[in-house]
Amino acid sequence: MNFIKLHADDGFEIPALHVPSATGSGRPLVLIQEIFGINASMKEAAQAWAREGFEVLCPDLFARQEAGLELDPRQPEQFQRGVALMQGMDQDRAVRDLDAARQWFVAQGRGEKVAALGYCLGGRLAVMMAMSTPISAAVSYYGVGLEALLPAERVAMAPCMLHVAERDAFVPAQARQTILDRAARQDRMPVHVYAGCDHAFARPDGEHFDAPAAAQARERTLAFLQA
Repeated sequence: MNFIKLHADDGFEIPALHVPSATGSGRPLVLIQEIFGINASMKEAAQAWAREGFEVLCPDLFARQEAGLELDPRQPEQFQRGVALMQGMDQDRAVRDLDAARQWFVAQGRGEKVAALGYCLGGRLAVMMAMSTPISAAVSYYGVGLEALLPAERVAMAPCMLHVAERDAFVPAQARQTILDRAARQDRMPVHVYAGCDHAFARPDGEHFDAPAAAQARERTLAFLQA
C-alpha cells in the first residue's frame, strides 16, 4: 500500500492510494472516497477489495483543496469539515480526476475494463462516472443526491449497481422512491434496498455498521463486477 501521483487533464498531480491485489494480477478498481478523505476507513476498504482480487486506486479528491486529510466522522468538527469540503468540491472536475485513475490502469497495461466503486459522496461520483466516462461498470454505496442526478429517461451509460439504505437519513422515503423509479428506466441499473439500515452501513468502524448487510452487499458487488 503506497501513494502514487496521477496526472489530471489540467496538469494537476493527484495523490492516489495504490493497493495491489492480494491474489496476484488483480482486476482494476477505482475506489472513491467518502467526505472524510483517505482516512483509516478508506484504507481498510481499499485493502478489503484488494483481498477480493482487485488492484485498487483511491484518488485523494480533496487534494485540490487540502491534500492528505484524514477526518474522523465521529468527531463533530471533523464531520463538518468533510461536509464543507464536499460543498467546495467541483464534482465534474472530481469525475475527470477519477478518470485519470482509470486512464492510469489502461496506460499500465491492465486492460480497458476498469470498474469504479464509491461510498456516500463517492457513491454519487461513481454514478457520474458511469454516465460520463468510459468506465466499464460502477457500484454506488448509499450515494447522496441520486434522486436529482439520475435521468428521468433511459440514457446510454455503463452498468451501475446501487446499494441503498432503507433508513438513510440523507435519502428520505420520497427521494428513495424517485431513485428506484429512475433506476428502473435504465437498462442495467440494479438497486438493492437494505431494510433497517442507515447511511454508511458498510463502514466497519461506523455507528451504523451492519455486518450482515455489508456482507450481502459485498457478495452482490462481487457477482455484479464479475459479470
